[in-house]
Amino acid sequence: MRKLIVLITAVSLLGALPVAAGWEEGVAAFTSKKYQDAATEFQQLVDQNPEGYRGHYMLGLSLEQLKRKEEALYHLRKAYDLNPNDLSIKVALGRAFFNVRRYNDVVQLLSSVDASSLPAAQQVAFYQIRGQAKFKAGNADAAVQDFKQLASLRPNDAQIQYMYGTTALSLGQTDAGIAALNKSVALAPNDVDKKRSYAQALIKKGRMTPDKNAKKQSYLKASELATAVAAKTGTFDDLMLRVSAELGAGRYKDAISSSQAAIAKSSSGWLAHYYLGQAYSSDGQYSEAEASLASAKAKTSKPDDLKLIWRQLGYTLEKQKKYTQSIEAYQNAGDQAGVARVKKNEETDAFNKNVEAENAAIKEMEAEAKRLEDELKALEGGGGAL
Repeated sequence: MRKLIVLITAVSLLGALPVAAGWEEGVAAFTSKKYQDAATEFQQLVDQNPEGYRGHYMLGLSLEQLKRKEEALYHLRKAYDLNPNDLSIKVALGRAFFNVRRYNDVVQLLSSVDASSLPAAQQVAFYQIRGQAKFKAGNADAAVQDFKQLASLRPNDAQIQYMYGTTALSLGQTDAGIAALNKSVALAPNDVDKKRSYAQALIKKGRMTPDKNAKKQSYLKASELATAVAAKTGTFDDLMLRVSAELGAGRYKDAISSSQAAIAKSSSGWLAHYYLGQAYSSDGQYSEAEASLASAKAKTSKPDDLKLIWRQLGYTLEKQKKYTQSIEAYQNAGDQAGVARVKKNEETDAFNKNVEAENAAIKEMEAEAKRLEDELKALEGGGGAL
C-alpha cells in the first residue's frame, strides 16, 4: 500500500504559540527532517509541561517519523485528550491509529470530522486515511465514497485514481472503476500493474455488456493492454490474460499463438489447453481443437472444469457433424439444450441427405430417360435407309 500522505505539518501550529525553551529548536529540527533531534527537544518540553498539548502533538509527530508508532500514538492521544476540539490533532491521531492497524478506531474518530473545514491539502490526506481505514475494516461501500472524493481532489495522481478504480470495481461499479483506471494508466503509462488491472476491468465489462459493439471495443482495448503487459513480463498469467482478451475480441489466430506461448511456459494446467481449444474451434480448425480439448480434459478432475471442456468439445464435434460424439459430449457437460439441438440437427441432416439422394435419383432417371429418347430419335431418323 502506498505510504500515507502526511496530514498535518508542524508549521500549521506555529501561529500564536508561546515561546518556550527548546520549542524553536524542536521546530527547526523537525522542519529540517532531523526527527531524532526534534524528538529530544519536544520530549524536554513535555517533561517540563506535561499538560501542554502542543508539546505532546509535536513529539508525537516526531516519533511517527522515526517509526516509533506506539510511542507516537501515546503522545498524540495525550494531545487529543488535552484538546479534543483541534482538528489537526484529531486527524493526526487518526493517522496514528492507522499506523498501528486500529482501523475501527480511525473510522470512529474521524467519522465526526467535516472534511470541508480542512485545507485542501489536508482533505486529500484525510480522505486517504479514512477511506483506507474503512476498506481495511471491511466496509468497502463506505470506503469508495472517500476514495471518490480523493480522486476528485487529486485528478492527476495515478495511484489515487488506481485505488479508487480498483475499489469501485470490487463493488460492481464497473463504469466508474474503468474510468478511474483509464486515468491511472494515462498518468502512469509504464506501470504494468495499472495496465493489467485496466485490462481485467475491460474484460469484465466485455463479458457483462449486452451491447455487441461495446463488447467488441472493450475486448479490443483489453487485448491492446494485455499484449503490452505480456510483452513486458512474459509471465504465464499475463499471457493467459492476453488470450482471454483476444478470444473476446475475435482475434482467434492471435489467441492460438498466445495460448501456445502460455503452454510453453507451463503445460501442467488445463486452462491454457482449454483456451487453445476454444481458439482453434473459433478459427474453424476443429481437429486441432479436439486434440487441445482432450489435453485439457486429461489435466483436471474438477467437475466444473470438465463441464466447460465437454461443452466446448460438444460444440467442436457438432460443427464437424460428428453427431453421436457431440451428443455424448453435451451429455457429459449436462447441457440438455445442446443435446436436443444436435439431435434435431442430426434429424434435419438425415432428412436433407434423403432429399438430396432422392433428387439425385430423380436427376439420374431423367438423364436416363433423356438418353433413351435421344437414341429413339436417332433410330427413327435413320430407319428409311434400310
